[in-house]
Amino acid sequence: MRRCWAKRGVRPTAPHANGFEWTSVYGFVHPFSERTDLLRFDTVDTASFSAALSLFKARVDPADERLLILVVDNAGWRWSCHRASGWSSLPYTPELMPAEHLWIPLKEGLVNRAWPSLQALIEPLDQRCVWLIQQHALVSNLTSFHWLPAA
Repeated sequence: MRRCWAKRGVRPTAPHANGFEWTSVYGFVHPFSERTDLLRFDTVDTASFSAALSLFKARVDPADERLLILVVDNAGWRWSCHRASGWSSLPYTPELMPAEHLWIPLKEGLVNRAWPSLQALIEPLDQRCVWLIQQHALVSNLTSFHWLPAA
């Protein structure tokens, strides 16, 4: 659900469903190169996050020649993955995470609707991911923070 415009004195309505099914999108962004990678998984857990990291690494550095540094928040479901890999992370500060700023344009056109099933949402969500990956200027504008090193 998201706020929307309505005439003064008119309460807007949005369709809703009482049941829930979930899918998740993991987002990786390099603000200065404008490269974005969005990966959809069925769950949010350490196994999925590890798989997303492996896929991301394979796409970005297939020859395994570079050291990749990721800014990752301290979300609880990632914590065991962090500890197991020896990573350090920032406290939970979503406003400082460049990838967090991808979710608003990604969700546009998908929110305030009741989808008949999760399967009905998957294709439009995937199309929206492809669209966002191609929006280089938008991604750079949303994620290029002055405090990020230009690496």
